Amino acid sequence: MYIEELPGPQQIAGAGTSTTVFVGWTERGPLETPTQIDSWNAFTRTFGNFVWGRNTAYAVYNFFAEGGALAYVVRAAPNPPTSETTAVLELGNLAISASSPGAWGNLLGVLIENWPTETPPASTATPIFVLRVVYPQPTGTPSLMDQLVARFAEINQLPVVNANGANYWVVEQFPGLTANDLTKPDANSAAPIETRINAQSLFIRVAVNEPGPGTRPENVLTPAMLQGGAGDPSTTPVDYASALATLDPLNDISLLVLPDTAMIEDLGKQRATVQEAISYCEGRTPRDLFVIADAPFGLDVQDVVSFKSGAASPDSVVPAGNALNSSYGALYYPWIDFFNGLTSVNIPTPPSGAIAGTYAETDNRVGVFKAPAGITDGKLSSAVGLSNLVTSSDQDVLNPNGINALRMLPRYGIVTYGARTLSTDPSLTYVNVRRLLTYIEMSLYWGLQWVVFEPNDQKLWGAVNRDVTQFLTSVWQAGGLFGAQESEAFFVQVNAANNPPETRNQGLLFVDVGVAPVRPAEFVVIRIQQATLPTG
Repeated sequence: MYIEELPGPQQIAGAGTSTTVFVGWTERGPLETPTQIDSWNAFTRTFGNFVWGRNTAYAVYNFFAEGGALAYVVRAAPNPPTSETTAVLELGNLAISASSPGAWGNLLGVLIENWPTETPPASTATPIFVLRVVYPQPTGTPSLMDQLVARFAEINQLPVVNANGANYWVVEQFPGLTANDLTKPDANSAAPIETRINAQSLFIRVAVNEPGPGTRPENVLTPAMLQGGAGDPSTTPVDYASALATLDPLNDISLLVLPDTAMIEDLGKQRATVQEAISYCEGRTPRDLFVIADAPFGLDVQDVVSFKSGAASPDSVVPAGNALNSSYGALYYPWIDFFNGLTSVNIPTPPSGAIAGTYAETDNRVGVFKAPAGITDGKLSSAVGLSNLVTSSDQDVLNPNGINALRMLPRYGIVTYGARTLSTDPSLTYVNVRRLLTYIEMSLYWGLQWVVFEPNDQKLWGAVNRDVTQFLTSVWQAGGLFGAQESEAFFVQVNAANNPPETRNQGLLFVDVGVAPVRPAEFVVIRIQQATLPTG
């Protein structure tokens, strides 16, 4: 009697598909340290709140609002590290600073007025006052920050005040303040004005300098401007290369979002930074990461096509450069407006965070093989407006050029109406195809780790064939592969033909897998390589 031990079935578990990494600027937190979070509250505890002109917090908020469940955040450092300072203003015992570093803060002004404002006379301070934050309406060519504040003013119908012949938007106001709000019991306690404004304001942060009874600041009837801000998110990007390198040890991430790239005003540099992220994903081993990229703010359809294609735009807004051409990324246009329930205002922001949330929700509800687009799976419940309205004729231009449009559709609201990658390869045109292939590759890569150091012979080939076939059958049965029967949906080859003696002698096992994604419906071949015991 002969007894032979055969390897038992090794069930291949499906790899994760929706854990998202956010890389960008945050108010605080550890620098260049991937930190896992599972909620918006977890983000605020470590990284702070919303700040004007920086988009990472907005993106994380919208990710969870749209169905995201798990993420990492990497707080990126400025490049160079000492390139930015924060604009400040002292009003008596009250210190006011911009919510984030940069020269943009020098455009913020503060008004202190009686409350209610009709209380006469305005020059005589009353016990109750209002603190208003203002921003000047641009008189020349508007900067990116000017354009964003203008959009913020438009969608929130902000009031305008005139001072010294100039018009200012009142971007925020905090009424009903008194001297008691500036009372600070001790250096380790927060004054009420600090608690209120620092939790609610997008634009400023306040601090009461010295503990003790509060003193009402004198009225300021013409804007007192913040000063001393230097650098700018539009000209001083963070160090993305260093931040991305911190992701190397992570093997449980699938999506990459860099929402602050959209604040780089030089569109050539912005495109190059997106390409840097894509190149990082393409160079990872294994290739498990997919970039969700944002189009620049305010571009028209032809300009965003130029941004993607690398051609200079006819109006010279977009410079020539290298095209964005990869199946490891997708580009979304235009920006969204979302309602911030914490401050009851609408905020313009890049869509990537919300899009990542719809990826996660669709993966969980249907599967990674389903395109995260359309009136159901592409529904953006967090969006209340779009910075540009895309028409059907616009979409006829955007889709063939690999740009995914966000549309406002009657009866359905705001939806993602495209599922294209940045690739010009016809077999990798669709987001769901690229992500399905990555899912299969990662599932097999990790699920076949058990073969390492096993004898590379027919027994092993049969066991691997069995396990891979079982896994692919489950993908096909779930609707992820095309075909009425298994042979039309996939094939598995692991035999002497693709494992000749010369590769076996090197301790290599090759598993060739062909799958027919739902679109396109032809076989796409994946090769999985694992180490085994050398033969001979």
